[in-house]
Amino acid sequence: MGGDRATDGGTAFPSRVDSEDRGQSEVIGVILATSITVVLAAVMGQYVFGISIIQSPEQSVGPQASFDTTAESDGDLRVRHTTGDRVDLDRVNITGSDHGEFRNSVLDPADDDGEWTASESITLDSGNLTTGETVRITWKSSTTDDSTVLLNYEYDP
Repeated sequence: MGGDRATDGGTAFPSRVDSEDRGQSEVIGVILATSITVVLAAVMGQYVFGISIIQSPEQSVGPQASFDTTAESDGDLRVRHTTGDRVDLDRVNITGSDHGEFRNSVLDPADDDGEWTASESITLDSGNLTTGETVRITWKSSTTDDSTVLLNYEYDP
């Protein structure tokens, strides 16, 4: 046997380590570095694109407002905006379960600013309402197809 191997109790082991006998730590390092780069790029991409989706120009949730309903002595239904956000009347749709959309609802007082604000009321003509009919006021987003129900009321004069 040559002088390049030592023996210890009959077991031979190399006295020097050849480069071909070493582990491939360079390859593992490259794989780890590439994996970390890909994961970081994915996280940063999600962060950047996630923020742009969240920051849409308009919330599609709709205005947050509270309403009070009163059946008047003549049978008309008065819906009063009590508190909360202003409601753009161009985006409001008032429907009844029996009659469809209300065409002759009146905003009181005769305010021409196009917004329904706290303390203002809308009066629905009783000629369009039947007992037990569900009156629904919905708000529709101007940028998406989303809509929000602001009021669901069962008419009972």
